[in-house]
Amino acid sequence: MRAGEKMYLQELQNVFGTNATFRDGQDKAINSILNKKRVLVVQKTGWGKSLVYFLATKILRQRGEGVTLIISPLLALTRNQIDSTEKYGITAECINSQTNKTKEERANVVNRCNDGECDVLFITPEQLQNEDFVTLLSQLKIGLFVVDEAHCISDWGHDFRPDYRRIHHLLQILPENISVLATTATANNRVVEDIAAQLGDCEVVRGDLQRESLHLHKIFLPTAEEKYAWIAKNLELLEGSGIIYATTIKECERLAIWLRQNAINASAYHSGLNEEVKIELESRLINNQLKVLVSTIALGMGYDKEDISFVIHYYTPKSVVEHYQQIGRAGRGIDQAVCVLLYGGEEENKINEYFIYNSFPKQEHINQVLNFLSQHDEVKKSFLEQEMNIKSSTLDQILKLLLIEGFIGKDSRSHYFRTLKPYTSQQGGYYNSVIDIKVREYQQLLNFQQTKECQMAYLTNALDDPNSKRCGKCSSCLGDAWGLTSDVLIRNDIDKVSQFFNKNYILIEPRKNSSLTNKRLEFIHKEGLALSYYHEQLGQEARRGKYINNNFSDVLVNASADKLKRFLREKEIDIKELVIIPIPSNRRPKLVPEFAQRLANTLQCKYVNILAKKPNEPEQKSLLNSRLQEQCVRDHLYIQNHVNINNKNILLIDDFVDSKWTFTVATDLLGKAFEDITITPFALADTSGSD
Repeated sequence: MRAGEKMYLQELQNVFGTNATFRDGQDKAINSILNKKRVLVVQKTGWGKSLVYFLATKILRQRGEGVTLIISPLLALTRNQIDSTEKYGITAECINSQTNKTKEERANVVNRCNDGECDVLFITPEQLQNEDFVTLLSQLKIGLFVVDEAHCISDWGHDFRPDYRRIHHLLQILPENISVLATTATANNRVVEDIAAQLGDCEVVRGDLQRESLHLHKIFLPTAEEKYAWIAKNLELLEGSGIIYATTIKECERLAIWLRQNAINASAYHSGLNEEVKIELESRLINNQLKVLVSTIALGMGYDKEDISFVIHYYTPKSVVEHYQQIGRAGRGIDQAVCVLLYGGEEENKINEYFIYNSFPKQEHINQVLNFLSQHDEVKKSFLEQEMNIKSSTLDQILKLLLIEGFIGKDSRSHYFRTLKPYTSQQGGYYNSVIDIKVREYQQLLNFQQTKECQMAYLTNALDDPNSKRCGKCSSCLGDAWGLTSDVLIRNDIDKVSQFFNKNYILIEPRKNSSLTNKRLEFIHKEGLALSYYHEQLGQEARRGKYINNNFSDVLVNASADKLKRFLREKEIDIKELVIIPIPSNRRPKLVPEFAQRLANTLQCKYVNILAKKPNEPEQKSLLNSRLQEQCVRDHLYIQNHVNINNKNILLIDDFVDSKWTFTVATDLLGKAFEDITITPFALADTSGSD
């Protein structure tokens, strides 16, 4: 053993004890870093990528080198890693939008780093869009530059982020005497080659992706009711604590409520929570004070709790890479962890396809923005939204990409303008080719649902692991001998969930501001109610009624009446004093009015049909941002006949609710037409839910 290798091992044992040894490739990566090389580490989750850069940092600092700058994509991951630096005897700081909001606060952190008070500085890539901050970073004495979760650099990666493009520019101007390390566990050959090309002349340290501690399982459960029942039944069997991944904030919240009602200590974790709550939940999970966190991908990459004993996917991820990355939270420091994929249902595929096709902006939308800015002087984003049928979040992505590449500029008043830099459409529809790849990768995961071969071998082979092999531990390998979960559901299990769904309210929160004026609306409806989510049994009953039968069944009428009776009673609304008004439709003019009439008969309340729509209204789902959606409803919805409404409480009825602009504008119209009324919306199904 060479002197340098002895020193690395000694430092390792100082941290982890005298019996500690390096995992295959760790010492090689550290040696390359200390020799000022650029290194890409592609190793399985739990291999110890953070050990490489923390131990290298410790040695570099002992040599008098500058701080380690780590670009990390998630605040949860950053907090988790800052906590882990203590055992290495190094200190860490973080600059992000939550903790360091002023220029002075950020400058103080950089000064502490340069004065030797800090060894590691974490930043999120979004910080790099601030020119003042980039200037501040230029004053930082850097010894090691780390890009964590480096697949985010690549357009081909499963979690590409536009702000990571700025890293590519930084890499090009970094001095040669600064070591560079990029790490990821979730990169196939295509992504590895792309990252390596962006790093420049780099060494790739790549190991096998087999996770010996993970016991994989998958089960077809086509309805939400079946999934809820399976989860409640099996969390009583699974030992330890873990994570359930769900797609939307609403689903996380409701599933956590369901589990708590089944005496399971569960909480929801998602981007809608403030940072203090997130920190508290992360801490409770780390300390095993929670059985489970029901989370969106907000708790994903790199989150390091060694004894997570299970990961359950309530939904199908969008690729094999994403699936592998998320199950990688489990079994890092224990011998056995169970990872289960609950899949099924046409609606689940539609949601994933929506996210895939919207993961990159369409070239035609990029061209629209550039052409518009070429023909106009400086304009605000709100003006662009008004003129273009582009979703607000997609427009944000387009503006960010064009800013990063220098095709447009942005002044101090947040006005955008076209620069002189020439732009040519991406070669051969580049972004479309990226989306085509993502579609194929999703199909790869759909094939995984159906495969009877070893599940671990399938995943690692799909990730181009040359050492992929049969695990002998998954439910496919074990067959009838699989005994880690109980998959048989009885009618009573499903009925309990149905009763919970019936009692649990899906609330329709009111919009309070106009997207056209940004001013508060004069008339705002009360908190409303949806009978179900679209993917549930009643939601699918409503789908069949609308698109197949052109009639909503008695099942929907009776379920709506039962739920409304309880809801309105709790809201202290007297049903006898209620008037039901349907939302009109040009495409199916009788569908909602006939349902509303039958519902009024069942509830024994008044029914009035006074709203109408002008012809040639575009479908609401074809309008991609709030400004256009609101404007369209205002242009077409009107009161066709002014009858006397003595009732003070109006129940607005529609089939599906998503953007809520129809309810919002209808409330505005009725509020102006009738004095002293309150309006409550009701829909058969909530079709919204993006996180």
